[in-house]
Amino acid sequence: MIDWLIKDALIVDGTGTPAFRGDLAIEREKIIAGGQVQDRDARHRIEAQGKVLCPGFVDMHSHSDVLFLNGSPLDHKILQGVTTELIGQDGTSLAPLTDSSLPHMVEMIEPLAGHLEGKWQPWDLSSSLQALGERKPRLNVATLVGHCNLRLAVMGHRMEAASPIELRQMGEWLTTALRQGAVGLSLGLIYPPSSYANTEELISLGRVVKDHDAIIVVHMRNEQEKLFEALEEMITVGRESGCKIHISHLKCLGKTQWGKMDQVLGMFDRAIEKGIDISFDQYPYEAACTSLSVLLPGWAVAGGWNDFDRRLKDAETRQRILSALRSSIESRGGPAAISLVSLETPENQALAGKNLEEISSGRGLPLEDSALEILEKERTKAVAIYHSISEGDVECAMRHILHTVGSDGILGAFPHPRAYGTFPRIIHHFCRRRKLFSLEEAIRRMTAAPARRLGLEKRGQIVSGFYADLLLFDPERFKDLATYENPKQPASGLDWMLVNGEPVLSEGRIQETGVGKVLRRE
Repeated sequence: MIDWLIKDALIVDGTGTPAFRGDLAIEREKIIAGGQVQDRDARHRIEAQGKVLCPGFVDMHSHSDVLFLNGSPLDHKILQGVTTELIGQDGTSLAPLTDSSLPHMVEMIEPLAGHLEGKWQPWDLSSSLQALGERKPRLNVATLVGHCNLRLAVMGHRMEAASPIELRQMGEWLTTALRQGAVGLSLGLIYPPSSYANTEELISLGRVVKDHDAIIVVHMRNEQEKLFEALEEMITVGRESGCKIHISHLKCLGKTQWGKMDQVLGMFDRAIEKGIDISFDQYPYEAACTSLSVLLPGWAVAGGWNDFDRRLKDAETRQRILSALRSSIESRGGPAAISLVSLETPENQALAGKNLEEISSGRGLPLEDSALEILEKERTKAVAIYHSISEGDVECAMRHILHTVGSDGILGAFPHPRAYGTFPRIIHHFCRRRKLFSLEEAIRRMTAAPARRLGLEKRGQIVSGFYADLLLFDPERFKDLATYENPKQPASGLDWMLVNGEPVLSEGRIQETGVGKVLRRE
């Protein structure tokens, strides 16, 4: 007797090939037969009635690190059809943490990933993965190792180039993390101290990544006026190190950059022609979301936030910081385009959902002074939405064959709708309504393509011997409901989700079960 028999589904297998009507048999964790499966005894049977049966979605850019550690239910991801999450993004990961780096890393991780329900502790990557597994996650999870973690462990918060000895030490930390199961290295090149690294440092770490057949996942140094230079830097890293490069949340940020996506994609095409192994992901929205602190120049926080506080006491330096803030606000779309998502201090909670123009007007202060006042109180804890991407550029990138999907979802009091709607939005809006690609191609980009890119063994396809991470849904009903005005609306229309052969969603109802796995790079 087998465990599951799914009858008469429209099978979209994840490879991009045409869908076909058929059945699927599952025993324990894996698919054992597909196509026209003869009736056989099964403990559980689903009559699909022609609904779409496809692999579960792989989120290429998740900030669920602390949610997994807290044992959170992750309902907002389950209802989107996500069965595997890639954490450790933007240069920050749960490990390694040392006694000296821990306070700095926690200050960076928690604003994007949430508060830990417990005490942070120094640990290596193996210990962090063990802790994740002990929380019995509902979804599969894989992690990158953060560049900020490596730099802080070796160099602290110094804004300077690494010495040869320090490069070797960072390489040793990276080697250990990759051997312990990290699927790659993440760079956050707009976030200090990752932003303090020069290209030579990135190439040096890239060679370590290449030696382990892993991948570099990068938030580039610039997505605005120096977008082309930033992408060229990563192409150089790929060429000189030989490692695989994956660009996170590809975008042309700010009105002065709108309409340039076609040129950006041309750079990808030429890099591929030259043998550079490069790819990208994208979220399907016209707004970004990250810490308000990205408005600050990197030098302002060199040495850490205590040094930032000292700099503000010097009138001339404070004025330089205010000038840089004013320039950053304008380059990201202006004050009306920047809305606060979440804040830490009790006195600032009422600001969530308001934009900088409204806040500045209410306080009777210049824009940059209002922003600095918030940053002095919140530091990295203030998170904002930036309405600064064009719909045309979003669709242009989405048409490219290298395109994969990452939610980059950050929770908070008034979050970006991508946290709740990314994956069904690809199918409902861009596949069915905008008709940018077929259903088969949409699903390939969210299943087999990311699984192969990350080296996730036997994931992302419907084929005998692969893990039964599966979704069943009616494509007419599966849709995103979250909006900027009402962002905490879960997606609707997903009927079934199986993770490793066990139901996490049954007839639209979330099941109280933890069957996900911590996926380590082999």
